[in-house]
Amino acid sequence: MVTRFESKKDWTFPIIWGFVLVIYSIIGCLILYSGGRISDLFVLGAVWLALGLLLYLLIKTTYYTVNDVYLTCHILGFRKNISIENITKIEQQKGLYAGLKINTAWKGLVVSYGKWDEILISPADEAGFIAALKAKNPSLKV
Repeated sequence: MVTRFESKKDWTFPIIWGFVLVIYSIIGCLILYSGGRISDLFVLGAVWLALGLLLYLLIKTTYYTVNDVYLTCHILGFRKNISIENITKIEQQKGLYAGLKINTAWKGLVVSYGKWDEILISPADEAGFIAALKAKNPSLKV
């Protein structure tokens, strides 16, 4: 049986998109002030909208599935399969994380697997997610 867990959504991506809008607005003002063409602003706006579409797709296509053998992390059509029996520990993220991330929220869970491998994920239902993995791998440390 495959259980699907949606990714948590928070303020991260809208803040990033808004920040890029502010930067692009400043660049647009500089373009106009320096005598640039209005058509340059359309290109700038198209790039900003394309970035917004990418962020929207990241949010909508990120989810996690747990079956009998694998935890699968999905994002934009890409998948990362992790054998559940290789997962050793799940813990809350502490501070900034510098590693593989398949998440859509600022805070999430760090899943340790193999000898040194880790991944940051952000399931919306963290308790249900951990319970699903614990049912398949009772030796899992939480």
